[in-house]
Amino acid sequence: MSDFYNAAGPGVVLGVIGHDIHVVANRILAIGLAESGFRPYNLGTSNDIDDFVDATLETGARAVLVSSINGEGEEACAGTGERFARAGLAEVLLYIGGNLVIGERSSDEVERLFSGYGFHRVFHRPTTFRPVFEALRRDLYHARF
Repeated sequence: MSDFYNAAGPGVVLGVIGHDIHVVANRILAIGLAESGFRPYNLGTSNDIDDFVDATLETGARAVLVSSINGEGEEACAGTGERFARAGLAEVLLYIGGNLVIGERSSDEVERLFSGYGFHRVFHRPTTFRPVFEALRRDLYHARF
């Protein structure tokens, strides 16, 4: 896990779930988080949920951003909220984004699925990271789930 940014804001763990090696968007997201005042802890690619739990425990991060580009998120993320709660991390914000499922499904259906897994925000096939940064800022500084 690399923390090569100097941001002093809240810590955010991010990484790519499953056997997914799509690293470019992950790197851009980490840079954007740092430039937006967050302190990113980037796990990189090919992670499982326990990697995110362990990194959150290690860093004290207040939010987790899980991404999937190849659609493995559906299987790999089942029970995410429960796993974080069992680790004493029920207050950590859980976000997921990218191409989250295989095949074509409506964003509403995908959002219901991942909300059921315990994610607070779902960004299915976003066209920009701006909504992620804005929601993260609101959720961390103003509202609590």
